Amino acid sequence: MKKSVKAALLSAFICPGVGHLYIGKKAIGWGIIAACFISLCTIMTIVIQRAQAIADDIVAGNIPLDFNSIYAAVHDSVTLNLPPSMSVATWILVICWIGSTITAYTMAEQIDKQSQDV
Repeated sequence: MKKSVKAALLSAFICPGVGHLYIGKKAIGWGIIAACFISLCTIMTIVIQRAQAIADDIVAGNIPLDFNSIYAAVHDSVTLNLPPSMSVATWILVICWIGSTITAYTMAEQIDKQSQDV
């Protein structure tokens, strides 16, 4: 299998940035991994805060213990009044994931061409 395909698959299915590490572009790879990690931490912090608020409302008796009520509370918490940081973090994660896969493939393809020329 070509290095370009391996690098793209690593970035697409293992972790964004790993394909860059595989082809030796360590600074780019670690930068992408750091951006994805920070984005995921931001998303998870917001999700955990929302889940804790719902759990507190259930314990306090504000939300009845039936599936439909809990489902409605969860649905409202992820669709209404999301902070802008959630959207930004989500877009950064998506762009890093797709961009990492594409750039890992193209960079590794150049390396493949250079190794064929030699």
